[in-house]
Amino acid sequence: MLPFSRRFVVTAFAILPTLSVQAFEIRSYNATDHKRFDNFPSSPTPNPDLVVGDMDLSGIGWQSNSADIQYALVSRQHVVFATHFASVLGGSAIRFLNSSDQIVSRTGPTLTTIQDGGTSSDLTLITLSSPIDLDQGVSPLPYFNIVSGDHDGLTIGITGKRDEGSGNKFQVIGQDTIDNVEGSSRLVDFGSSGMLNSRYMLFEYRKFSGSPDEGRFEVGDSGSPTFVIDNGMAALVGIHSYVGETNVKYLNYDVFVPHYISELDAEMASLGYRMRPFNFSSTTLSGSSSVVETTPRQALPLTLEFAIGNTGANLTGNLEVEFSFPAGQEPDSVSAAGWVVYGSGTKWTLRKATLASAANETLTASWTAAPIVASVTPTITWRSDTVLDQDIAPSISLSPSYAAWASDLAEGELTDDPDKDSLINQIEYALGGDPENGSAVLPNGEPLLPTISVSGGLVTYCHPERDDKAARGLSYDPEWSDELSDVSFSTTPPAGLNSSSAAYVPDVPGFVKRTITWPVDAPRQFIRLGISLSE
Repeated sequence: MLPFSRRFVVTAFAILPTLSVQAFEIRSYNATDHKRFDNFPSSPTPNPDLVVGDMDLSGIGWQSNSADIQYALVSRQHVVFATHFASVLGGSAIRFLNSSDQIVSRTGPTLTTIQDGGTSSDLTLITLSSPIDLDQGVSPLPYFNIVSGDHDGLTIGITGKRDEGSGNKFQVIGQDTIDNVEGSSRLVDFGSSGMLNSRYMLFEYRKFSGSPDEGRFEVGDSGSPTFVIDNGMAALVGIHSYVGETNVKYLNYDVFVPHYISELDAEMASLGYRMRPFNFSSTTLSGSSSVVETTPRQALPLTLEFAIGNTGANLTGNLEVEFSFPAGQEPDSVSAAGWVVYGSGTKWTLRKATLASAANETLTASWTAAPIVASVTPTITWRSDTVLDQDIAPSISLSPSYAAWASDLAEGELTDDPDKDSLINQIEYALGGDPENGSAVLPNGEPLLPTISVSGGLVTYCHPERDDKAARGLSYDPEWSDELSDVSFSTTPPAGLNSSSAAYVPDVPGFVKRTITWPVDAPRQFIRLGISLSE
C-alpha cells in the first residue's frame, strides 16, 4: 500500500503517517481462521476453517514471483488491479487454485488503465494471454450490483498478505463492514504514478477496539480485492488503493469497482466479455442446429448452423457457445459475425459480450470436405452469466460419395483412368471396379462389365449396381435401340421387359446384380448402360 496522500485532507481528523509494516493487520489473527491456504505456495490447498467459509474464491489469484500480491479475475480473460501498483506484474504469471486444487497459470501481457472523467483512475484492467475456460475450474468473481438501499454496513471479506518475518509471505482474509461509499471521484497523488482520479469506498479499523476478524491495509496490499459476502457467495466490490490514519482509526480506501462497470465493459467487449453481475434478472436461452446441405455427404462441403436465441425478457451477457467434436471430425472453421472465436481442432469456443432480449444469432461450423464417417456427432453447449449450461448433441448422417471413394487416389477425377483399362473412375465407382488394378472381374469372380445373352426366347442382360445407389446419387439407365446409332438409343424399354435385382452368390458387399430380360422378338435389340452421378 502507498502511504496516505498528503493532497487528500480528511476533515476533522489529524492525518498521521502510515506505518510501513509489511503485513495485512488482522486484529486477532490466527492461522486457523484467517490463513487462506495450507502448504502455500508450493502445493496450496484451501484452508477448510477459513473465516469466510466454503465460498468459491478460485477467482482470486496471486503473482507467481510474489505470492503475496493478489488479483481478482472478472472474466475468463481479465483481472483487475491497482494502477499505481501494476508495474509489479512485469512478465510474471498470475496463478489461480482451481476447484480440484490444481494451479492454473496465465501471463498478463496487456494493461489498460480505466478512465474516470477523462483522467486515469487507480483501476487497471489486465488482459490475460489466453482464456481460463470453464473446464479448468476457476470461477471469475461477479461484481456486487446492489438491488436496493446502499452499501454501508454490508459485510465484506478483505484479502491481504502476511509475513511473519521468515520471508514466507502468504495470503490472509479478514472481515469488516463498508462504512462509506463516496458520492464522487477525487484525485489522489500517487507519487511516481501521478494524480489518479477514482471513486472510493471506505472501511475503518478502530485502533483500540473492534471485532477480532477486522483488518487493515499495509504497504504491498494494493490491488488485492475486497468482496461483499452475500448468501455464502463472494461479489467483488473494491480493489485496495491506499490507507490513511487518524488518532483513533485507520482508514482503508478501495477503488469502488461498481462505479466503473460501463468503462470495464467497453474494454472487455472486444474479446466477448462483460463484468458479471451478482444480482441479475433471469432470462432464457434456446439453441437448435441444422445442416445447410440438402444431402450431407462424406468428403464434400458440409455446413452446420447453430441458432441461439434469447427467449427471455432480459439482456444476458458473457455468452459462451462451445463446439466439441470427436477426434477425426474436426471442422475447418467455426465462426459467427460479431463473436470472438477461440480454439481449434476438437474444441471451439465462441464468445459474445451481450445478447439482448428477443435477439438471435447464428454460428457456423464448416468443413471443406466432411469426414469420411457414417455421421458427425458434435456436442454444442451454451451458457451465459445469467443462464446455466444447456446442450444438444446432433447426429448428422453423411451419405457416401464419389469424393470419399476417390479420396486416396492419385488420379481422382471422374474421367481419370489410373489403371489405363479404358474404364474411367466414374464407371469403376458405379460397377465396383478397382481403378488402380485393371481387373475386369468382381471380388467373387463375376464379370465387372455388363453381360448379355439370348436363351429360351429371352434376351438377358446383367450388370452390377450399388445397393445404396439412391444415397450415393447414382442412377443406372439402360437404353435400347434397334440399330447401333447414338442418336437412336432411347430409355423407352422394349415390350415385355422385366427388371429385378438380387444379391450376388457368392456375396459382393455393397452390390447387387441387376437382371433385365425382354422377348427376343421385340423390335429393339441393342442395349447400353448410362451411369449418372449427382452429388
